[in-house]
Amino acid sequence: MNHSSNAAVAFRELVQRHSCHGDGRDRLTNVTFFTGAGFSKAWDVRSPTGNELFTFTKEFLQSAECEIDELLTLPGYPTLEDTAPARFKELIYNLHMQLKYPGIRTRYMDDASINLAIAEIKALVQKRFEELIPLNVFDPAQGVFTTPGSLTGVQEGIVEFFRWLSAQQEGSRGYARGVHTDFISTNYDYIIETILDRIFPPGSALQHTYRGITPAKICGNHNKNIVQSHWSVTSLIKINGGFEVIPVEGGYHIDYRARRFGEVRSTPPELMMPSKEQNYTSHYFSSVFPKTVRLLQESSVLVIVGYSLSEEDALLRYLIRQFAEDLRDIDDKYIFYIGNSDPEYLLERLQSCFRYVNHMDRSHIYTHSGGLIDWISQVMEQ
Repeated sequence: MNHSSNAAVAFRELVQRHSCHGDGRDRLTNVTFFTGAGFSKAWDVRSPTGNELFTFTKEFLQSAECEIDELLTLPGYPTLEDTAPARFKELIYNLHMQLKYPGIRTRYMDDASINLAIAEIKALVQKRFEELIPLNVFDPAQGVFTTPGSLTGVQEGIVEFFRWLSAQQEGSRGYARGVHTDFISTNYDYIIETILDRIFPPGSALQHTYRGITPAKICGNHNKNIVQSHWSVTSLIKINGGFEVIPVEGGYHIDYRARRFGEVRSTPPELMMPSKEQNYTSHYFSSVFPKTVRLLQESSVLVIVGYSLSEEDALLRYLIRQFAEDLRDIDDKYIFYIGNSDPEYLLERLQSCFRYVNHMDRSHIYTHSGGLIDWISQVMEQ
């Protein structure tokens, strides 16, 4: 197992070796970033953790002028005073079980009331998020993703890192050569889109990002790019959904524009919210999961950033494992695990997910204890 500065040096050398400007000029090497909450936290320390996002206080609910407070007073549900994450999971679990099994519904709940309650909870999650940190919404007038102010030095460094990675690929011959970068994210926010928006030519990030689904509209405009070319597109698959993924009859719209609470409640986004039993049966998840598996299997380098590989996320851990399901799949593949925890913990997390990790080529596995910013700084120093 390789640690710390070795991880930065190894990544830099790996990219240079497979770059379109180096030995990789006649082939394609897929580098996939799997990003968790720690990635957003690195971009902006105000980005909420799950505990912060899924705690609705009585004051918050009252200020939101919502109807869910009535549900929270019913027997068997969390109360207004204790809607902490554990209680939030219980609430979502109860609602989904009642939706799935009509025979166990409480007296005054039906399909309509349950779906309306779930829609309002999703709207409350987005409102709570925006209470903690502004969303980088898309401004149609300027044609860009907005930020509260100028990018910080840390944010500029992150953008520069991914701009450098983007420069290692080219497609002048009609096909991609070099290092191709893709993203799988557990986050609801628009941070990766904001980064891509500052790397690609103005206005092209939205049209040249594949989401695992093909939306009929993007920010209110007809999607003119329904067939993507591999050399020109970056995959961004949000496996927990996102605030911009809006289910509509027959498909989806992607809408990054600012929306009021009432709009979000009437057309709620596709979000996988924490529950005692995750429900991944919707059309969105059945569409993006196979795309996630294929992307991982076709990737040569997996960079896990700010994701805990928690035992509770059994399905997501199973997805990640598709990068190299067993020892037969690991030849010429590399794993980089970037986190703030100590190296022993990072190694233990990898071992719990890739159970054969001790039998892998140790020179292909790297951990970096120090977080994304520190790792990027070391990569770009070389």
